[in-house]
Amino acid sequence: MNRRAKQFAKRTVIGLATTMIGVIIVQAALSPWYLFGLNIDNSLPGYVYLVIRDELPLRLDIAAFRTPPNPYYPEGAPFIKVVLGVPGDSVTRNGREFSINGVAIGWAKEQTRRDQPLTPGPTGMLPPGHYFFWTPHIDSYDSRYGEIGWITTDRILGRAVRLL
Repeated sequence: MNRRAKQFAKRTVIGLATTMIGVIIVQAALSPWYLFGLNIDNSLPGYVYLVIRDELPLRLDIAAFRTPPNPYYPEGAPFIKVVLGVPGDSVTRNGREFSINGVAIGWAKEQTRRDQPLTPGPTGMLPPGHYFFWTPHIDSYDSRYGEIGWITTDRILGRAVRLL
């Protein structure tokens, strides 16, 4: 490797390390109020979200929550989804097609991409402190499935704003 290439590599490594340290410092300083969320699949547009801690979402807001116990993800795994149902909304299901307040929102699959069974989620009126989370992606693991179900306020991390 010639001298110029070595200098470039060294500067790149130093730049990346400095950036990572900066991100860690900013995250630590803002952690009482904010946290960064990553969308690692294509269920929503964007990859990086700023989560405003303890801010309860409204209908159609994007928000982050910690998953309840389920067979496919560790309990407490952070998910970022759209809030489609809020307390007082009616969730119905005809077969595997879900509706909120009479508006069809999508189907619940019978099994995962790995052929594992999926149970349809709860129906009825969302009680106080319960939310229906969703994304339009066909493989979204959300409130349409009993393993996730309705999300309670104690599991909501906060409203999320797309950064990138």
